[in-house]
Order: sequence, then C-alpha cells, then structure tokens
Amino acid sequence: MKIKDIGGEFALIRRIKNKNKIFSKDVAVGIGDDAAVLKYDKNSYMLFTTDMLVENDHFSLKYSSPEQIGMKAIEQNASDIAAMGGLPKYAVVSLALPSDIDAEFVDGLYNGINKKAREYKINIVGGNITHSREIVVNVAMLGFAGKKSLVLRSGAKIGDLIFCSGDVGASTAGLELLRQGKSGKSIKRHLEPRCRLDLAGKLAKIGINSMIDVSDGVASEVKHICDESKAGAVIYADRLPISKNTVNDSKKIKKNPIDLALYGGEDFELVFTANKKKLKQLKKYDVKAIGEVVDKKYGIKLVRNGKKSGIESGFDHFRRIRV
Repeated sequence: MKIKDIGGEFALIRRIKNKNKIFSKDVAVGIGDDAAVLKYDKNSYMLFTTDMLVENDHFSLKYSSPEQIGMKAIEQNASDIAAMGGLPKYAVVSLALPSDIDAEFVDGLYNGINKKAREYKINIVGGNITHSREIVVNVAMLGFAGKKSLVLRSGAKIGDLIFCSGDVGASTAGLELLRQGKSGKSIKRHLEPRCRLDLAGKLAKIGINSMIDVSDGVASEVKHICDESKAGAVIYADRLPISKNTVNDSKKIKKNPIDLALYGGEDFELVFTANKKKLKQLKKYDVKAIGEVVDKKYGIKLVRNGKKSGIESGFDHFRRIRV
C-alpha cells in the first residue's frame, strides 16, 4: 500500500508513532509535538528536534542561493524549539551532496548556517556528509525550556481563544510568484523566512495553554493542536492575519490569500491557544484571535463568508508539488 493511500504524511506519522516504544522514563514527550521533551534537571527540560530540506522539494537552486538555504535550515529547526517555549542551543548538520557539486556551494551554505547560528547563539557541534543525486540538508537541534515555560500542542482547553501571529500565507505567495516569474514583496518571505523565537518566549511567560509553529499552514496546525488536545475548533477565515503585501501578491498569482494562509506552509509564525483572560496581555503583540477551542464532538469548522464548513487538511509532503 502506498503512503498516499493510507492518508499521506500525517497518517504515516501516526502509523510510526503506534509502532514506536519508549524505554526510558526520561522521555516526557515523544512523537507528536514540535520537539521531543526529555527530562534534564529539576528546573529544565531538554528539547530535541530535527528537520530537513530536500532539493527540488523544499528549495530550488533556480530561486535560492546557498546562503539562503543554510539560513532556512536553521530557522525551521529553531522555530520548532520556539514553539515549545524553549531556546535552541546546539545543532548538528548533515549533508547529502552530488559528487560534482562545487565546494563554493558548501561555503555559501555554511555562511547562511553560521549567520543564523550567531544570531540565535546556537552552537554547531558536528554532522555528517554523504553523496546523493540531489542536495539534502538535515539539521538536528537541541534546546532547553524551563519547566514552567514549556508549551505543548496538547494543552488547549475548551473555551480557549485561538491566536495566530504575524502574517500567514506570505511564503506560499512568494513561492508562486517565483514559479510564475513575477515580482513581489512576498518572495523574500519564502526565501528568507524568520522564526518567532523572541515572541514565543514572551507568550510562554504569559501562560498560554498550547502552541505550534506554522510550517504546514494554519489549517494543519489547528488540526494538530485539536488532535493532541482531544478538542474541536471554530476558525474564522476573515480574522486570519494576512498583510496587504500578501493580499497584493496573491492577486498577481490569481490565488485567494485565505487559501494560502490556511493550506500553504513555511511561514514559521505561531498558532496558540490561551484563556480569554489573557487577551489584554496579548494585545501588545502582533497576534490576532482567529477562533475558539470547542468540544471535540463539534469537530474542526471553518467559518467563511458566513458559512460553516469542515476544514481541509493542510500541507502534505506526499501530495506536494515540487518546486
């Protein structure tokens, strides 16, 4: 049976999770969140995540410079640590490279990796190199979160407001502009995304209940929170934080910006839930309330143009269009 026939990427993850066995009591959270959570000391948890970039799937050399690829590799992993309320600390970088690739490509790649490592104070402490037909950049990252600041996907409570930070849909708009040979401000958001590490730490201190980063579209991320929290949700499409630049660029590519926000990916913004009593504290940050957590029996619903419907699944790596 093909992966696409069992339900795609997320069904495969559930299949792997069901087969996985944990043998150590030091594992506080395993498969199912942005990072694994490991017991460390009386005040802190260790966070462990990994992510990869594959040529002609996550990036194309037609659009991205080696430095941009390196920057993105660090950003997407730091985003996972941020979504747990933590700070990244150590990383190893593994490369699979064609045998005829120029050494200057690797120089540029590490210029990007080291640029972000310096910015976030991440120590690059090792890695591995092998050969392949296409370029693969894999980063495994360790971070730490205080026990009082750890935020999981599973903490959403019925009655919580659902929030989203920043500007969603921009990265996918930028990718479509590149594909169609058009210009627009969203292109930089695709080629040089930034995680919300600083904001995530502030949110964790406020005492939010659950959080996830937007790597696969808002729809997918809300679904992940609901699945792990055993809850439902109502999302209001007209409340999604979409910038004027993203709206303008969406017109150029003849796409609906709401669809890009819901079902695109790689914005690395934050979706989180919090008690309504936290609303006043949250107003100082660039976040918007986009919905509410409801009982699981109501499912996950999208309100759009006054009509309520089921929400589609988000981005899926086994159903994606190659870049």
